[in-house]
Amino acid sequence: MSYVFLDRIPATEHNESIVATQDLANGQWLKLGVLGADGESRAVEVATKPEDADVFLADAPLSYDDPHFDLSTYKVKKGTTGRAFHLGKGDVISVTTDLVKGARVGDSLTIGDNGLGFKKTEDKGMAMLIGTEVKQNVGEVFVIAIR
Repeated sequence: MSYVFLDRIPATEHNESIVATQDLANGQWLKLGVLGADGESRAVEVATKPEDADVFLADAPLSYDDPHFDLSTYKVKKGTTGRAFHLGKGDVISVTTDLVKGARVGDSLTIGDNGLGFKKTEDKGMAMLIGTEVKQNVGEVFVIAIR
């Protein structure tokens, strides 16, 4: 289902236009590569370890009156452009529960398996699970503070 909400990030938060090399769901951590032919977008690879996690995919698709559009199954398709954010210390995001594995409120988090979302870690990690909320039409989400 992979919903991502940018709860508290600065208006000046740096984001990247990325070109997917495979279908990517929101909540994917990515490693930035070379500049694309358009002079703006960057090639990306899926990050598999925290030190490679340059940006976090939080694409906001536009759909005008498409009765078949379903945000819960949305992916940035291979070869298309999406939007990813450089998250920094103090940023707060919320993600659906499918994007957090094995953690409870108060636990430290690192990037999830295959770079998707988050999972519990015993060290300080890159983030902390600070709460839960219920979002209308989505359900329960985990609130995460980036360290």
